[in-house]
Amino acid sequence: MITGSGSLLLTSEYFKILIDKIHEEFLKRHRLKQLPKTFQLYGYGAFNENKPSLKSDFEALGSEFINGKYLYDKFREFEKGKPLIKLNHYYKTIILLFLGYQDYEAFLLENKTSNDEYDKQLTLLRTNDDDITYYYINYYFGEDNTILKGQSIISKNWKKIQHIFMYPLEDGTLREYYSHGNIKRQGDTLTIKTNTLSGDKYIDGASEIYYLGHRAPSNINYLIGTYCTFDLFTNTVAGRSILEKCASKQEMEQKSKDPSIPAYIAMEIRNKRIVNPSVVPRHALELSSNSPYASLYGKLPGTYNVTFDFTDGFKEKLKFKILKSNFEIVTLTDNVYIEKDRIELLNKGSVINFRFNFSGIIALERVNIYFKSYYLKNNSRNQEGVFSGIDNENRLVNGSLNVDFIEA
Repeated sequence: MITGSGSLLLTSEYFKILIDKIHEEFLKRHRLKQLPKTFQLYGYGAFNENKPSLKSDFEALGSEFINGKYLYDKFREFEKGKPLIKLNHYYKTIILLFLGYQDYEAFLLENKTSNDEYDKQLTLLRTNDDDITYYYINYYFGEDNTILKGQSIISKNWKKIQHIFMYPLEDGTLREYYSHGNIKRQGDTLTIKTNTLSGDKYIDGASEIYYLGHRAPSNINYLIGTYCTFDLFTNTVAGRSILEKCASKQEMEQKSKDPSIPAYIAMEIRNKRIVNPSVVPRHALELSSNSPYASLYGKLPGTYNVTFDFTDGFKEKLKFKILKSNFEIVTLTDNVYIEKDRIELLNKGSVINFRFNFSGIIALERVNIYFKSYYLKNNSRNQEGVFSGIDNENRLVNGSLNVDFIEA
């Protein structure tokens, strides 16, 4: 049975549904119009053994003695407002037989209430479910700037995980790397700590976090999260990963060896990776290959008035500032919000590239801006450049631009 070998933990809402179903079945079996008094119904104290009782019905289904007061005591816990009611293993099994359900998942599905309550109860139901194994394909953007995939096997009631990462070789074969880890659920997230085999011993591997929401993990077909680890070249890396559920071990193994990547995965994973080279800088100019241009970057803060000249003669204006304290970009144009922004220094710091996504009253939806960085080196505060992007009617647009800059 899906419920495993342990006890059954029920929310108060589902315990009440279970009790009501037991009472309905009792009335139906004995062709009664109303329930007998409590002692007689549950079968304890001064009850008549020759008349119908749940105790007698339950004992007829099994081979063990039934404590009639046990179920009554659980009902009293419910009446006193206890949020969770726990039934022992034998009562859990007997009730299932009495009601005629194959397992408690079938019972929940037939008596489904709200989605939140259903998911909460399903999670509790699988608390002791140590025998079910779940199989996933693990997609991530890996070494050599390619999308890689692997096998992820989750077991022990979502407490253990094994990753088998598949690296394609030039001869068409696959090289496998293994890691094992522990899973912890913390609020609406799953955190994973893994160990990977290095030589003849396991060392600390990746850390992973996946958003779960308030749903039972076993009901989720996709888990989206992030990882942080060392790659094959001992660089520290981080990125996005997606776990896609498979119906069986065989399906997982087949998909993991197929070199094709689904489009719905590729568009979410490609280039979603941060790589920090394995270097220890001696000073700030060695942080990265861009570090020598930090002096120019430091002069970017100020106010920018940008005029876009479209090829059809239309003009649009945008005013924004870059804060000196933290280089945040803040729009100064009324009714315009910059949803995403990015600043880059290109060609050894000689070209500035701004990338914006807009919402609000502006002719542009998104735009790439390019202009020379000469204004940062001399007293000139006016610069010409070019732009390309998408307008708010989904048309491809481009043109020239003029930038007036006021230093912060």
